[in-house]
Amino acid sequence: MSVLIAAGLAAMMAGGQDVDPKAGKQIVWQDNFSTDGLPDPANWNYENGLVRNHEAQFYTTKRAANARVKNGELIIEARHEDFQNAKYTSAALESSKSWDHGYFEFKAKIPTGRGTWPAIWFLGDGIRQKGADNIGWPLCGEIDLMENVGFDPDKVHFNIHTQANNTSDGSVASTHLDLNQPWADWHTYGVDYQAHKLDLYFDGKKVLSYLDNGKGEAGWPFDKPQFILLNLAIGGDWGGQKGIDDTIFPAKLEVQYVRVYQ
Repeated sequence: MSVLIAAGLAAMMAGGQDVDPKAGKQIVWQDNFSTDGLPDPANWNYENGLVRNHEAQFYTTKRAANARVKNGELIIEARHEDFQNAKYTSAALESSKSWDHGYFEFKAKIPTGRGTWPAIWFLGDGIRQKGADNIGWPLCGEIDLMENVGFDPDKVHFNIHTQANNTSDGSVASTHLDLNQPWADWHTYGVDYQAHKLDLYFDGKKVLSYLDNGKGEAGWPFDKPQFILLNLAIGGDWGGQKGIDDTIFPAKLEVQYVRVYQ
């Protein structure tokens, strides 16, 4: 088995009719964001502080200005304000639960503007453990179901990170779609998380497949549970390559639902 990398939208469309990844499955976990206020604490935890990638935002905890539910949506809002020695605030939510299989679907609307870096992604649960039980990155595995950087706004990126494909062997599993103003409307993003394969979807069409290469945890860490992350970063190693436009704030990543089928 090997890594398959989708070449782009044309190749995706040429692949024929996709099988419905929800067929034969039932919803086992969901958040439809139906109750106004802070995100449901039974479903979501928070990252806190200046976390990674030299990003400019401070991720706050239980602060409605940065993460709230209103009118049937989760709103993650980045703001230009002084806070804890940072110039920007935002939020990064982690699902309290983790899974090692299923179909995961999100309906979301991304922001745009130079400096924004929204993401819908997964990390291996082992990275949350302490001490000797911690499985660090990239050995824990990472599934980037959606990334977009505001300085290149018409591209939506899909990436798989493992220890093996973060070395010089050239086996990085990634693709992107060139779209017309993807921030202007709602879109669905899905991942079919199988025993030996990951299929990533955009608006119901498969865009990337990653297969177990049979070489163990370095290439396939996904036999262990992963948890969901929803965040809106500002700046950083990728998102900040062209600087930050301070006129775009507040910027919002909006999510209508998160659903897990098994």
